[in-house]
This record gives sequence, C-alpha cells and structure tokens, in this order.
Amino acid sequence: MTKEEIAISIDPIYPGVYAPTTKPTKLIFKNGTIKVGYFEFTNSSTKLESENKFTFVEFVNALKFRETNEERYISIISGNDLTNVEYPAKEINQNEQIFVIDNTAKSIEESDESNVPIIVPFDPNLIRIRRDPYTLGELIDRVVHQEINFFTGFQRKQNLWSSKQQCGLIESILLRLPLPAFYFDESEDDKWQVIDGLQRTSAIRNFVVDKTLVLQNLEFLGQFNDKSYDQLPRELHRRIKTTPLTVYVVEKGTPDEVKFNIFKRVNTGGLVLTPQEIRHALNQGVPADFVAKLAQEESFIEATCELISPDRMEDRDFVTRFVSFYLTPYQEYEPDLDTFMTKGMKAIKTKTTVESRHIIKSDFIKAMNTAITIFGNDAFRKRKNKEDRRKPLNKALFETFSVAFSHLNEGETGKLIQQSDILKEKFVIINNDTRFEYSLSSGTGQKESVQIRFGEIQRIINETIFN
Repeated sequence: MTKEEIAISIDPIYPGVYAPTTKPTKLIFKNGTIKVGYFEFTNSSTKLESENKFTFVEFVNALKFRETNEERYISIISGNDLTNVEYPAKEINQNEQIFVIDNTAKSIEESDESNVPIIVPFDPNLIRIRRDPYTLGELIDRVVHQEINFFTGFQRKQNLWSSKQQCGLIESILLRLPLPAFYFDESEDDKWQVIDGLQRTSAIRNFVVDKTLVLQNLEFLGQFNDKSYDQLPRELHRRIKTTPLTVYVVEKGTPDEVKFNIFKRVNTGGLVLTPQEIRHALNQGVPADFVAKLAQEESFIEATCELISPDRMEDRDFVTRFVSFYLTPYQEYEPDLDTFMTKGMKAIKTKTTVESRHIIKSDFIKAMNTAITIFGNDAFRKRKNKEDRRKPLNKALFETFSVAFSHLNEGETGKLIQQSDILKEKFVIINNDTRFEYSLSSGTGQKESVQIRFGEIQRIINETIFN
C-alpha cells in the first residue's frame, strides 16, 4: 500500500494525510499478521515516507512512547507488506481501550487565554468575606449537625488523604501547631460549602466524629499510636476542641463572578481546581446538569473523536464555551474569557426555559453533526494546507464553528454540506493569515481575537452558502 492508499483508508477527505491517527488502527499484512496501534509522526517519518515506510506505535509500546517520546518504541512499517488498513479498528480489547483514554493529554491544543488587557472584572466593594473567630470544636459541631457540605460540586473528592496524612494533621493539632486557613461559602442557609480545606475537614471528621481513624506512625507523640479519639485523655479532647482556627466565609449575595475569582485565588489544595470545576461548583442544579448532559451527547463525543476526557471536566469546558457564545453573541463579548463563561453558565438558569434549553440542545447536536459531515475527524483543528498532519483539537475553533453551525437553518446547512470542499479551501486560506492564527493560539481571550475568529469563520460560511 502507498501513503495515499493508507491515508484514504483512514480518511478519504484527506488522501495525503495518514497520521497521527487518534483511534485504534489495525494493520493487516500479506503474511496474515495483524498489528493494532497508532500511526505516529517522529523525526524520521518524512525520510521513511520516501521509502514507502511509516512509523507506527503498537499497543504494547503505546504507553511507554507517550510517557517518554523515545523512538525506540516505534515500529517501522513497510507499505509494501500491507494489504489493508482498518480505521478505526472494529475490535479492540480493554488494554487497548485504556490507551485511547490516556491519549487525551496531547489531543487538545494548548492556547494562551491570559494575554488580555487588565480590566477590573467587578466592583471590589462586592467582595463579601468575613473572618469568623472560630475554634475546632465549633467546626466539629457543624460537622456533627451536618451543616458542612462534603459533597461539593467540585471535581474532587473527600478522603483523598492517606491515613498517614490524616494522622499527621491530628498530631499537628495535638502539638498546638497552627493550621492553615479554612474557606467556606454560605450559599445555602443551613450548610457551608468547602472552598478550601476539604481534606483537613474530612480528616477531622474521620477522627473525632465518625471515629474511623486510628492514630498510626506519629512522629513526636508515639505514645498515642493505635489510639482512637475515645482512647485519648480528656485533656487532649479539650485541646482539640479549643484549637483556634482562621475561618473565612464568603457571604450570601456575593456575585458569582466575584466568587469565581475568590475560588481561583484561595484554592491551594493538592488538586487545584480548574476554572470549569469552579464554574460547575458555582452553578449547581440546572446549569451544571444541562452542561453535563450536552457533554454526554454521542454527536459531541464523535465530533471530538472521543478525545476529550471527562476528568477535570475538560469536556464540559468545551460545552460551556458553546453555550456562552450561543446565549451571548460574540459581538457583545467582554474579557476576560473565564468571567464570560461563568456568566454563560449562570445565564442557563436566568435566561432559559425548559423549551429553550431543548432548542439549544437540538442546535448543539445539529452543529456537531454538521462538523462531522463536513470535516470528519479533522473537525475543530487547524489546517494550513491539505497535506498537513492532523493537528490537535483547538478550543477556539470549537467555539466558532459550533456556534456558527448551530445558527444555520436546514436549507443553509444542506447547501454548506454540498459546498463543503469550497468551505475547506477557504478555511485553509484563513489559517495562513497571521491575525487569524494569533486569535486561535495566543491571547484567545482578547476581545479583538474573539471578533477576528468568529467574524472570519462566519464570513467564509456565508460566502460558501450565498455566493
């Protein structure tokens, strides 16, 4: 098989592009041998292509290659030995599927959303945080009466600390060492939501309230090893409960965009929250559920080649971008992007109804299907020429194309699909424009960048349909 024949087996739309493949690829050899893995570009790929040879990562070496990027894990495949390439491979085992998930890290292009002119995003007078004089005993009392929400909307879990870490915290308390500050949100009348300090609060609950933690491997107070809370002397009970705490409470009525910035600044745990995880926590209920359901749509998963992991809510970040620009036209965008998306999630609750959310869902699915039909597995990726190697998913392109496609009527969608070759030619041209390229990669949150990329994509779509 030639390079062109392999490429056509993978994607007939781009007969000159065979790699990198993003789904399991099955190679069938003339001698009956079968190999499954991924075509992958390396420094030697171009030279090998002139000899009709290709670089391929077999599943047995896939994880090691991703971790090290060392070419010793690459197999050299001769096209002369192949009879067929099956893409995607129809049958893969569980071990092979694991690599499909691990492949996600390199499948989304990194972009700089921070290069935005400094604009005060809110009135500083709206920051409402009080510092309460608190003792550990008072915090324990809240835990006992279930007035602290351990099941927050964050993409993180309680009880992530090991037993050793938890015991270390308890020993610090017994030694009268000061504890880091705790941050809570009093959005609910009867419960505080943990902003920062979830693992510490969980450890204290496990030892004092649930009594499931037994002290082990204490560094300085070894005499209390193998002791539960009830087995400690009364004096230490009193020491625990009178331990002073620094507690900050974000008061009710604080605007969501203010909370978003507070959450970003004070979250200091071992698993620092992503912006989307914070948005999810601030918009529990209808907004969070709606975004989560859109992220589970088969058309979205297919359009993004099953490459966006739900871990850390990356898939919901993509969806939130769509919803935000769908509800607020790009012409009305004001930096920064994080704040804009936080308001976008809030708008799901304040500006939509059950009926309008059904329309948004239908338009989202229509946009994903349109992208699949026109671009196949090259959707939402940069392309500077037809022979380019397939690029990672680009969030800025996802925003622009998904929103633009969602607003087309049935006739316009049909004509765009019929003229898809023209659209793709125009897309290649604008990808070679420096300003457009900048709007996709650097300073993507700048107002000018948003205007450029949305305006250019809308222009080539209109020219394709109406000219």
